[in-house]
Amino acid sequence: MKKVLSILSLLLLTLVACEKPAADKVAAIQVHCDNPFVISYEGGNQQFGYIISNPVEGVQMSASFTSYWITDITVHDNYVSFNVERNREKESRSADMQLKYGETSLLLTITQEGKTSDYDYEIKATVFGGEYTGNDGDDNYNYYVQLGDAEINADNNVPNGTYYYFDIYAAKRGGEHPILPNGTYTLDPKSDHAIGTFTKEWGKAHVNDADGQPAVSFQMVSGTVTVTDNKFDAVVYMEDGTSHHIVYEGELYVPTVVYSPEYGSKLTEDYNFEFPGYMRLSYYGDDFGIGADYWSLALMEDPNVMSGNYFQIKIITQSCDSSYESLAGTYAPCSDLDPQKGCFLRGLLEGNMYIGSQIYWGLAGGFIDQNKTAPVYDGEIKIEVDGQNFTITLDCVDDNGHKIAGTFTCVGADFYDRSKK
Repeated sequence: MKKVLSILSLLLLTLVACEKPAADKVAAIQVHCDNPFVISYEGGNQQFGYIISNPVEGVQMSASFTSYWITDITVHDNYVSFNVERNREKESRSADMQLKYGETSLLLTITQEGKTSDYDYEIKATVFGGEYTGNDGDDNYNYYVQLGDAEINADNNVPNGTYYYFDIYAAKRGGEHPILPNGTYTLDPKSDHAIGTFTKEWGKAHVNDADGQPAVSFQMVSGTVTVTDNKFDAVVYMEDGTSHHIVYEGELYVPTVVYSPEYGSKLTEDYNFEFPGYMRLSYYGDDFGIGADYWSLALMEDPNVMSGNYFQIKIITQSCDSSYESLAGTYAPCSDLDPQKGCFLRGLLEGNMYIGSQIYWGLAGGFIDQNKTAPVYDGEIKIEVDGQNFTITLDCVDDNGHKIAGTFTCVGADFYDRSKK
């Protein structure tokens, strides 16, 4: 009898050992996101949470992805982080991330949307600023533009901010309230600072991480900036092959302005002159677009050794006519920022460069002494033309109130046509 009971007990134990464990005791992976997990075409750092039901001591979850466009997968205690490359195609793409916990696994489908434009990066900038550094020496005025979607500061280190930089050279001076001039600017790979260009050297961009440090940086290799009233529109291409379209709408004000002294004249007393000499006439046509010609008159006392007095008088006539006779008239001052017919461009010092009409004295060996310079700031300039004979009379003052008065005469002049063809 005891033998029969022993056999029955053994059979009972065997049956219990063969039973499957209860379903609620099996480890399971639960993700706290939709499946598929949809990501925008921009990509970037992503994460999702998870929990393990019925965890097993000593077992860790792993995650893997076989396609190239997801990298840096890291499994943390309660979430998974990873990086998604930007989708440069208009078609969406999908692949599975495999999550494994012991013998348990789960496939999470990752779907990335296709880009919505013809460019890899489409940026609607919300902030515009930068620096105006003035004249670079060839009537090319430098605007170092910064724009993006975050505050502009000394380091441009706002977390997750995107910033673009354009080193632009324009033909128009900025003055005390510099506005980026209208026009088309192309990237210059040689960075020659020519008018109508922006330099490769300083053409760049970066996208910051959560700590405000550049996570991705770009160097421009080609592109175009188009500026119209209250609109900045740029298409640029980077060394990594990406294309970027950047648009900003609003006042194109560059707030940091080159420092200029109170006045630029080096005169300590009134300046009176009377001399015959030699003149070079440079004709620029309707350079200001106001229906009148712009001329630059170089008045030299001794052109052979380039010494003595040297005046640079810049005028706008009453009409578009390249004849010498069109120069005759009486000219009042006007600003190059507000050009008028029948005016001479007021002289001034901006930064360390002299702008507009100037007089120089003590010229030696063809070199201008900046300590012997005075802007022709206000007053009246009269030009008389009699065939090949010119008489130019100044009844003016500098920007510090010193009188500049006298008469220059010459017979004939060298003519240089520098108008835009």
